[in-house]
Amino acid sequence: MTEPSRFRGAPRWAGPAALALLFAGLLAWSWRKWADVHIDFGAELYIAWQLAEGQSLYTNIAYRHGPLSHHANALLFAVFGVSIRTLVIANLAVLAGICAMVWRLLARACDRFTANAAVGVLLSVFGFGQHAGIGNFNYVTPYLHAQTHGLALSLLMLAALDRAAGSGRRAPLVLAGACLGAVFLTKAELFVPAVGMAAAALLARASGAWGAAGRGGGDAAAFATGALAPVAGFAALLLGRMPADIALRGLLGNFAHLGGTFADPFYRRGAGLDDVAGNAGLVGLALAGIAVGATLLAGADRATRAWPRRRNLGAPVALVVGAGLAAAWAQVPWLQLARALPVVSLAAAIALAGIVLRRDAAPDRRRQWLPVFLLAVYAALLLAKLGLAARFHHYGFVLALPATLLLVAAGTHALPAALRARGGGGEVARWLVAGIALAACVSTLAHSQRYYAGKRLEVGPGADAILAEVPAVNPRGQRIADTLAFLAARMRLGDTLVVMPEGALINYWLRKRNPTPFTLFVPTEIRTFGEAAMLAALEAHPPDYVVLAHRLSRESGVGPFGRDPGNGLRLRRWVDAHYREIARFGAEPFTGRGFGTLVLERSQR
Repeated sequence: MTEPSRFRGAPRWAGPAALALLFAGLLAWSWRKWADVHIDFGAELYIAWQLAEGQSLYTNIAYRHGPLSHHANALLFAVFGVSIRTLVIANLAVLAGICAMVWRLLARACDRFTANAAVGVLLSVFGFGQHAGIGNFNYVTPYLHAQTHGLALSLLMLAALDRAAGSGRRAPLVLAGACLGAVFLTKAELFVPAVGMAAAALLARASGAWGAAGRGGGDAAAFATGALAPVAGFAALLLGRMPADIALRGLLGNFAHLGGTFADPFYRRGAGLDDVAGNAGLVGLALAGIAVGATLLAGADRATRAWPRRRNLGAPVALVVGAGLAAAWAQVPWLQLARALPVVSLAAAIALAGIVLRRDAAPDRRRQWLPVFLLAVYAALLLAKLGLAARFHHYGFVLALPATLLLVAAGTHALPAALRARGGGGEVARWLVAGIALAACVSTLAHSQRYYAGKRLEVGPGADAILAEVPAVNPRGQRIADTLAFLAARMRLGDTLVVMPEGALINYWLRKRNPTPFTLFVPTEIRTFGEAAMLAALEAHPPDYVVLAHRLSRESGVGPFGRDPGNGLRLRRWVDAHYREIARFGAEPFTGRGFGTLVLERSQR
């Protein structure tokens, strides 16, 4: 675990202090620009607010994931007040915790240089940015808190397993089990990899990789007790509020709704299964790019072997390379490197298994690499949902993060170590990797700035305000703001509102309840709950107002909302039969002529 020469004399706190400054700088740069004005995050806010008001998940509010995150957010609202700022502060604390756990893991297993580089990439690429037209794929205002909470809990489980392996105490095993039980209450795609990580820990324990271990039966009981505790707690909470069958489906979360997932065009395209050959080719190109890069790095290290002052060249070379590559960021397909991550993480898991699980390997070496082995297993399983289309953006902001950390560690620690073992220095290669990572960070931040630069329009009141694009960049923010102002002036105390097919942020901003259980009327929700159930809910509790907000659904393989039988045709006919138009802002929704909203009032009030 040799540090670069310029790091050996540096105080231990220098790296974390620099990362804290980076955290603060990125926070200030992106302040209030993280959330999308229309898509995803509004449902997170609305559901947590409604739970804080006494409504029940799964009965009053239809939801197809686990109960943990929304109840946690509702508790935050109840204690600290209902506002976007409340959740932002809580989510920043979660992000800081993730950074701290990653830094500690990599600093101990690799070195501080690797830990600093990995956390720098974590913050710059995943933490605060926006890499597509829709926001919310960041750790400050995530599209689904179950994702970020599930990742944080999984990393905490890894840290607890690592502590148990080193101490032989059972308290960390109880904590690790509790984390696994809590992850079960988020999403299946987070729970299955966490189970895989726990299984890998059991294999490592059986092989003797744990430095200290108690009796097997007692350790297993401690872990199981911890795992059952959060599940039992939420079971009691739900059973006290709803019938047992609904409570059970709630506990199972999206495990109860996996049947149609693999046939859904949205998920098939997201996993690259719509074009297997083409996407497999892109995976091959990404792997070839990494292989060529590693070869060039090794060549550079060998070529500078005889230079007398090579130890002093590392940092300047890294800065020059980083600046050069960052300047040419548009010509470098950084984002395509993510395609290789499933293979990289699987290869890392296999290679580390050869160290950790071998009984004849040095005990200290097995113990050193145990947490990284667990991380590699977790990373490989986490990428299963992305399949042949692994990516840093979109769902990748969570699912690709652990594998990206492994890639950084491979470049800044494993590759230099391999070069040193073959008579090289390794230091020049390590600094060059740092320069490449710097360029990638600068490039992705520049890409985010293309979206953030236009976010100067304030929408929402006070602590609930976010910044959206000005009309010259994107009309959505202004159209939503106009809709809010109109409804705020027209709606009376106690009036109710439904936004279709999506737009619960309008309900949240106005503090107007949706009288139906459904916050989303998009194709995935229609397939899950059924259009007949949605119609029945509307007929039983018709809202006073309906807003139709433009959203196309090409990614789901259907036509526009209200025109395609698979995308709310019956819902739109019911609305047209019972409501009258009173205002329109922007283009007619669902026509493809741009974003607009249509405000309708119930004909008979």
